Amino acid sequence: MTDESSVDIEIRLKELDIDCHFRQAKIRQSANMKDVMQLRDVSVRGDLQQRVHEINGPKALELAAEKRMRELLDGHLMDLRAQSNVQSLDALRGQFLHREWTYLKATYPTMHREAEMAAEKMLIRLERETDEKRRRQRGKN
Repeated sequence: MTDESSVDIEIRLKELDIDCHFRQAKIRQSANMKDVMQLRDVSVRGDLQQRVHEINGPKALELAAEKRMRELLDGHLMDLRAQSNVQSLDALRGQFLHREWTYLKATYPTMHREAEMAAEKMLIRLERETDEKRRRQRGKN
C-alpha cells in the first residue's frame, strides 16, 4: 500500500465520518420511520470496509437511528392511547402497522413485536371498556 492510497483512504474515512454526523442530525429531525431508515443506510465500499472501525460515525449513526425509532414508536403508542373509540384506535393502529412499523420489521424486530403487542393490548382493553359501558347503560335503562 502506498502513502498516496493511504492518504486517500484517510480522506474518504473523514468524509464518511462527516456524512454520518450529518445524517445523525437529519435523523434527529425525521418525522417518520421511513426517513430514519433511509438516512441510517450508509454505504461503505471497497478498502474502506476494512478500516471503518477506525471512525465512530457509522456506529453513532446506528445508535441515533435506533434511538429515533424508539422515540417515534413511543409517540405512536401515545397517539394510540389517546383514542377513545375502538374504530379510531383500530384505524390508527392499521395505519401505523402498514405505513410506519413496517420499517421496524427487518432491522428492529423486537421493537416491531413490542409495538404490535402493545397496540393489540390497547385495542382489547378499549373493546372491553366499551362493552362494559354498554352493559352498564343497558342495566340503567
